[in-house]
Amino acid sequence: MDGGFFLAQLDFCPDMVYDHVTDRQGQDQRGPDVEQLPPLFPRRLPRPRVFRARLVLDQISDRKIIDDYRLSRTAIYELYQEIREDIDPTTARSHAVPGIVKLLTVLQFLATGTFQHVLGGNSGVDQSTVSRHLTQVLHALKKCVRKHIAFPMGVEEHRKIKTGFFKIAGMPNVLGAIDCTHVAFTPPADQEMQYRNRKMGYSLNVQAVCDASLKILDVVTRYPGSCHDSYILSNSALGRKFAEGRIAQGWLLGDAGYGSKTWLLTPIPIPRSDAEKRYNESHISTRCTIERTFGVLKSRFRCLHISGGSLQYSPEKVADIVLVCCMLHNIALRHNLDIDIDIVVPPELDITPLATGSDVSRGNAVRRQVIREWFSQPREAL
Repeated sequence: MDGGFFLAQLDFCPDMVYDHVTDRQGQDQRGPDVEQLPPLFPRRLPRPRVFRARLVLDQISDRKIIDDYRLSRTAIYELYQEIREDIDPTTARSHAVPGIVKLLTVLQFLATGTFQHVLGGNSGVDQSTVSRHLTQVLHALKKCVRKHIAFPMGVEEHRKIKTGFFKIAGMPNVLGAIDCTHVAFTPPADQEMQYRNRKMGYSLNVQAVCDASLKILDVVTRYPGSCHDSYILSNSALGRKFAEGRIAQGWLLGDAGYGSKTWLLTPIPIPRSDAEKRYNESHISTRCTIERTFGVLKSRFRCLHISGGSLQYSPEKVADIVLVCCMLHNIALRHNLDIDIDIVVPPELDITPLATGSDVSRGNAVRRQVIREWFSQPREAL
């Protein structure tokens, strides 16, 4: 091939450094009258990693911070201080990814459910880097869960919770509303049957208990979609505490799928008397707080809703994602951050209770006593 033709075909690349063509004595082969063409044999220089100024929170409006990350500026800074020792770079390299960038990138992924939105947000990192940061930041955030999600055990805390629920529809002594919701994901091929739910999709079945203000008091994220709600409750730490009497003087509200217990009130299947109808109306109005909680949670963190796509992680990592989102939900509530609920989580239809025998009989007796003492007359007459 003619050398001049070969040189003419090369495109000049401004971020490359070139070596000149010389003879063995180091003299330029082109001569003094030859037009100076770009030198041959490019060596690409490494590009510096750039973290764009847009990720500096002080340069973003308050509204956009909440829209992009679901937390306020103050909440993000407080959260960063809690976990910075686990996510800040341990290297002295000048181009290491700052801890705050890792946190913001993960928060935006949780808010949208897709990496594409994160990459389009000018975070300055690519998808593979986001994946690595997700693992690191989730691990750091999990250490904070007990600080932000804990079922209260004090008498005064119980009194406040009961008062909050009673103001809704007159249901007495309620310590929490309980239900389960499914979070879709793609399980390993050899575990598909285990995670297949009754709608023939694949999911984790997540149990949560909330108070009247939609704060999550307890959450269990590790059970597969094939597990019955009642089974999850009976095998959870909170369920055992109630069953063993370590949490007394109050009860949970659950749907008919749980089966009636002395510490868990369910609705009357077929109410006949006016008192039973009033009880059911109060039960439904009060227990719907858990459905609203799931709606707010999945509206705030789209990664948990099927509209954000099925999560493509191991069951263990999906469980961690759900747990962290529940914690962030409580942090958002503490900072009075409202969100428009555009996801409605309907009541679960898993209404065949697994519990039978004396436990249900004693639970039914407690329910009859509640109806007799609190719903025998219209509330206005009390």
